Amino acid sequence: MKIEEVRKAYSAQLDVLRNQKQALTKLLKDNENDPGAQNFDRVEISRELAVVDAQYEATMGVMEDIMARKTAIHNAEVARQQSEVLSEAADDLAKIMEIYRRIASGGEVPQKDEQKLMEYSKELYMAAKTAAMMKQGEGEKYDSLFEDEEPADGRTKSANEIAGEAEIAVPAPEQVASAAAAEVQVE
Repeated sequence: MKIEEVRKAYSAQLDVLRNQKQALTKLLKDNENDPGAQNFDRVEISRELAVVDAQYEATMGVMEDIMARKTAIHNAEVARQQSEVLSEAADDLAKIMEIYRRIASGGEVPQKDEQKLMEYSKELYMAAKTAAMMKQGEGEKYDSLFEDEEPADGRTKSANEIAGEAEIAVPAPEQVASAAAAEVQVE
C-alpha cells in the first residue's frame, strides 16, 4: 500500500481507539461517586480500558514508524531535487563561462548566447566584448550552447507527494490492535 493510504487507515483506527478510551474513562469517572450504580463492573471496565490503551499505544507506535519512513523518503527526495537544481546551475555557469571565453577570443556567438551572458553579468559581458575588440583577425563562428534546452512540459511532483505515494508494507491497523489486545489479555 502507499504510505498516504496506510497513514489514513492508521489515523482512522487511532481516532476509533481514542474515542473508545474517552468513553471508557468517562464511564469510570461518571460512576465513581455513584454507589448505587447498577450493573457496573469497575474491574471489567478497567480491564477493557487497559486493552484499548494497549491497542492505542501499539497502533501509535506503528503510526510513528510510518511517519518516520515518510519523512526519510521526503528528505531523500528533497536532497535529490536540490542536487538536480545545483547541477543545472553549475551546467549553466559552465555555459556562461564558455560563452565569455568565445566572445573574448574574438569568436562569433549567437545573439541568444550573448543575451544569456549579459543577463548573467553585464560586467562580464562588457569585459568579453572589450577583449574581443583587442583581438585582430576573424574569430571562429560558434553554435549556441543554450539551444538544447527543452521547455518544462508538465508539473513535477513535490517531495511530499512522492513520499506519500511510496509503497510500504505494514500490517493492517486492526491486526496491530488485535495483537496488542491479545498481549494484554495474556498478562
